[in-house]
Amino acid sequence: MLGGPVIKKAEFSVRTRAQNIEIFKTELLDVLVIGGGIVGAGLIRDLALNGGIKAGLIEQGDFANGTSSATSQLVHGGFRYLLKRDIELVKNSRREREILRRIAPNLVKPIPLALLCYKGDPYPLTGMQLAAHYYNRLSKTDETEKSIAIRDVQKIQHLVGPIATNSLKGCVLLWDSMVDDARLTLATLKNAHQHGAIVANYIRFLDFVGQPETANVEDGMYKIAAEDVISGQRFEISARKIVSATGPWSDHIWCKDPSYDGTSRLLIENAKGIHLLLPRCGKEKDGAYGLITFTKVDKQQRRNPRVIFILPGAHNTSIVGTTETTPEEELASVRPSANEVTYLLSETQRIFPEKTFNKDSIIAAYAGTRPLIAANRHSHGFAKTGFVSREHLITESPSGIMYLYGGKLTTHRQMAEETVNHLAAFLKVPRACKTATYPLPNAIGAASGADAERLVKRYGEGYSTIQKFITEDATLAEPVTPSLPFIKAELLYAYWGEMAITLEDVLWRRTRIGWTPGQGVDIAPQIAQFLGKKNNWNDTRITAEVETYRERIRWLNFNV
Repeated sequence: MLGGPVIKKAEFSVRTRAQNIEIFKTELLDVLVIGGGIVGAGLIRDLALNGGIKAGLIEQGDFANGTSSATSQLVHGGFRYLLKRDIELVKNSRREREILRRIAPNLVKPIPLALLCYKGDPYPLTGMQLAAHYYNRLSKTDETEKSIAIRDVQKIQHLVGPIATNSLKGCVLLWDSMVDDARLTLATLKNAHQHGAIVANYIRFLDFVGQPETANVEDGMYKIAAEDVISGQRFEISARKIVSATGPWSDHIWCKDPSYDGTSRLLIENAKGIHLLLPRCGKEKDGAYGLITFTKVDKQQRRNPRVIFILPGAHNTSIVGTTETTPEEELASVRPSANEVTYLLSETQRIFPEKTFNKDSIIAAYAGTRPLIAANRHSHGFAKTGFVSREHLITESPSGIMYLYGGKLTTHRQMAEETVNHLAAFLKVPRACKTATYPLPNAIGAASGADAERLVKRYGEGYSTIQKFITEDATLAEPVTPSLPFIKAELLYAYWGEMAITLEDVLWRRTRIGWTPGQGVDIAPQIAQFLGKKNNWNDTRITAEVETYRERIRWLNFNV
C-alpha cells in the first residue's frame, strides 16, 4: 500500500497511458475501479487523495464517453425535489453543489433559472412560491441568489426573452450551476493522476479470472482479464478490491461476477435521454437565464409530466432537454430518434412562438443512458430497494465485488466518499476524505485578455502548459479556423495533458468543437493533419481518424 499522495508531473498523455498499462500488468493494486465516467472519476480521486491506497482505473472507451458527456450540464440544488417534499435530497444536492463551486470555480458556474408556471401545470405558482421561500431557508447562499416569485409577465419576458405569455401565471427565479460534464470528469481524473492513481482509457474489462481464497485483506487478490482496445493486447490486472462504477453497463459486470447464478441480480432500469443544441433561444448575452417548464405535448412513455430545460450553452447556443424513454437499442448504440427530436423541437417552439425551430435549426444532438435503481429480483446479499430512484446505491456481491449504482453529476463526490469510507476500513488504512476541500487542478484564478480568460475557464492550470507550448512555437497561438475561438495549442494539449487518443476525443469531449455549427466535420482533415504531424500518425491513420469521426457524426444525426 502507498504511504501517501505524491504529486506527479503534469503530463497525462498517450505515453502516460502506456506506462500505466505496464503498471497494471506487473503490480498489485489495492483497488481497481472499472468505469471512467464522473462516478468512477470521483471515486479514484478520493482514493488517491486519501493516501495509503494504491488505486487504478480503467475505462473501455474514452473518459466520459457515455452518460457523463450526455447530461444537461446542470449542477442543481434540488429545487425540483423540494416540490416533491424530499428535504434530505434537497439538502444533499445543495451541499454538493456548493462544494463543486468551491473546488472547481472555473468549471462550475452559477446560472439564474426561471421556473415558468403556466395554467394547467402540475404545481400552481402559489405552491412554487412557498417552496421557494423554504428553499431560501435551507440555503446559506447570499441575498443575491435568493429565490423569488414574479407574477409580472412583461418583467419575465424582459428577463428571459420572447417566451409565450398566453396562460403564463408567473415564474420562480432561482440560482443553480452549470458545468461542462466531460471537462469536470477529466479534471477529476487528472487530479487523481497527480496524486498517484494509475489511470488509462480504452482498456476493456473482459472477465474475472481469479478471486481471493481468504477474507484476509493482506492475502486476498482478485484478477481480471483486460484488453487494450487500441492495440488488441490482452493482459491481467490484480487488485485486493474491485469496484464497478460502470453506470448503465453495471449489469454487464455483474453477469460475470463469480457469485452470479443467473437469478440474483440488481435490476437496473436504464432510461434514455436526448438533448438538442440550438441557436440561443432566449436573450443573446452573457448571464442569460436558463428556463425550466413542464411539458404540454408529452409523448414520452412515462406518465408524469416532464420538465424541459432550455439552458444557455457556449458560443451563443441553447441546450434543450431532456426526454426520458426506455432504450430499445444496445447501450453503445443510443442516439436521438426522430420522435424524440420532433418532441423537443415542438416544446421549444411552444415556449418561443416568435422564433422558428425545425431540424435545420439543430447544431448538434446527443443521447445518453442513465441508470435508475429498480427493485431487486432477490436480495442474495444485496440491499433491497422497492422503488425506482435516481439516487445511488453502494453494494457488494457475495464474492466481494463492489457496485456503485445510480447517482447524479451533482452528488458524485458524496457517492465516492461513502464508498471510500468502506474501502479504507476494508484495507485497514486511515481514512481522511479531502475531496470537499482540495481544489481540482482546473481551479485557478483569472487571466487577462478574452482568449486567456476562456482558456483558464476551460483548462485551469493547464493554461500554463498551453502558454508554454505557444512560447516554444508561436504558430500554436493561431486559430484552428477563423470562425471559431479554438487555437492549435489546445489540440496539442488534449494529447499531452488530457490523454486524448482519437480525433473524436479531441473534437467531441476535449474542445467541444463538435458542439459548434458544422460539428467540425469540414475542418476535421486539417485538424487530423496537424495532430498527425505532432503525434507521428501515418497517412492511413489520419484518413481513418477523419472517416471515423465523420461517420460518428453522420450516425448521431441520422434522425436529425
